[in-house]
Amino acid sequence: MTLFSLLVGSRMLIDITDVRSKKSDSNSSAKRQWPPAVICLSFYFFLFSCATQNNGKLQSSSEITKIFEDHQVLSDHLYYYSGLQGVPNVIIGIHPHYSLRTDQWQQVDLTSRTLKKWVFRMRTVQFIRPQGAWILDPDGNRIGIWFSAQRQAPVRLQQNNRVVIIPPKPPKLQGIR
Repeated sequence: MTLFSLLVGSRMLIDITDVRSKKSDSNSSAKRQWPPAVICLSFYFFLFSCATQNNGKLQSSSEITKIFEDHQVLSDHLYYYSGLQGVPNVIIGIHPHYSLRTDQWQQVDLTSRTLKKWVFRMRTVQFIRPQGAWILDPDGNRIGIWFSAQRQAPVRLQQNNRVVIIPPKPPKLQGIR
């Protein structure tokens, strides 16, 4: 017999005896596990509340919807999109005092003509009509604009005015029937 098979055999023997002893002590061990579980959950909620303090949000705005539907490109914003280049899921404009973490976004030199095509395609292809929103920092300051059929997305402000916005999943598309 090898050392490994002896160790495995002895481990199985220990496991069998542990199961027998655990059956008799199952009620008392469940009672002993409850306080640590409560402490762990409390710690988790504390960490979660600390981690969410730098969260911004989207605030629906008919003014922003109109800006996009009128194909206005704000000169004081940098534009990005998520999704397909021909039919984006989301178009955002970020004020230049902030920088966007661009892992999931494509920066674009947006023109009124391109915006007109995108808005038309988004309205005809996406199942839900796109709407505009302000992108707000945790203090409620406007840091950008949003246009999408999706109404919510995580917005987080990091150090040095770096913004992280997770693009939502693509909306349902209308197909040819």
